[in-house]
Amino acid sequence: MAMTFIQMWLFMTNRSEPMRQASLLMLLAGGVGHGDTLLQSLRAHEQESKSIWASKIGQLRMLLEQGHSLSGAVSIISELLPDQTVTAIRVTEGTGALADVLMDEARRLHEQSRATILPAGTLEQNLVWAAALLMSLSWIITYLMVFIVPKFKEIFIGFGAELPPSTMKMIALTDNAVSYWYVFALPVTATTFVFFWMLYSSLRKKLIHGYPRFAEYWPRYWLPGVLRTLSLSVASGQSLGRALDCVMQDLPPGRSAKVVSAVRHRVHGGEDAVVAMQSVGLLRKSEAAFLNSSLKTHHLDWGLRHLADSVERRRRNLFRRLSQLIGPAVVLLVGSIVLFFAVAFFEPLITVLDSLSKV
Repeated sequence: MAMTFIQMWLFMTNRSEPMRQASLLMLLAGGVGHGDTLLQSLRAHEQESKSIWASKIGQLRMLLEQGHSLSGAVSIISELLPDQTVTAIRVTEGTGALADVLMDEARRLHEQSRATILPAGTLEQNLVWAAALLMSLSWIITYLMVFIVPKFKEIFIGFGAELPPSTMKMIALTDNAVSYWYVFALPVTATTFVFFWMLYSSLRKKLIHGYPRFAEYWPRYWLPGVLRTLSLSVASGQSLGRALDCVMQDLPPGRSAKVVSAVRHRVHGGEDAVVAMQSVGLLRKSEAAFLNSSLKTHHLDWGLRHLADSVERRRRNLFRRLSQLIGPAVVLLVGSIVLFFAVAFFEPLITVLDSLSKV
C-alpha cells in the first residue's frame, strides 16, 4: 500500500500515524464497557507492537488499570491520538455513544490516511515537489554560471564575434552572481532548509495531531471539529458549554483558542451558541442561517455534523485547486528560465555560423 514518505517513515519507526491510530480506536470501541476485555486487548496489542508505539500502548493500559478515565489517559500520553479525537472521547465519555464515536473517529482517520495517497497529492506534497524541482534547477543554473558561461564568453571573444543582447544579459547576470555569491549563498541556503523543515514538520504534525503547523492562528480551521463536538453534545443531551470546555482543553494556544474561548464565555453567559459563533467570526451568515433552520426543525445535531462535513469538503476543494495550480506555475517558471538560457547560448552560435557561411 502506497503511503506518503513521511507517513511511511512514521510507520517504519513505530510512531503514531493515522493507520495505527485508527486501529487503536477500533480496539477501544470493541472494549468499551468491558474493562477486563479492553485491558487484555491492549496488552495483546502492546506485545505485538514495537518500540515507541508499544510504549504508548503500555502507558495507556497502565493508566486505565490505575483507574484513569479513557479521556484522561489518552490526553496524558503525548502524540497518541489526534487532539480532535481526544475531545470527542471527552465529550461522549459516560454516555452510550462512546463506542460509536470511537468507530466514527477511526473511519475519519482512515479517510484522512487515504487522502494523503491520492494521485494528485496534497497541497503540502506538491509544495515539496515544486521546491525540490526549483532547487535542482538552481544547482544546474549555478553550474552553468560558474563553469560554462565564463568559458563561453572567452571563446566568442577569441572569435571576435559580436554577442547578441540576450547573451550579454546572461554574461552580466553571471558576472554579478559570481562577484556577489557570498551575499546570496547563506540567505538562499537558510531559506531553503527552513522551507523544507517547515513543510516536513507541518506534514508530520498533521499526521500525528490532526492539524498542520500554524493552524492555531487560523480559527476557521477548527470550525469542523467544533461543530462535530457540539453535535455530539446535542445528541447525548449535554450542554453546549461543557462541549466547548472540552474543546478548549485540547486546543493549542494561539488566536484560534482565543476565538473559541470567546464563544465559550458567551455561551456560558446565556447567549445562543450559533449567535456567539457568528459574532466572533467563526460562522458565516449563510452557515448560521442553516444551523438556525436545523434548530427550528429539531435536527440541530444533524445540521452541525452536515455543516462540518460541508466546510471540510469546500476546504479540500480549495486546496485541491491551489495544488493543481502549482504544477503549471512551476512548469511556466522553469520553461521561462530554460528559454532564456537556451536563447542566450544558441543565438551567438547561429550568428557565428551565419558569418562563417558568408566568408
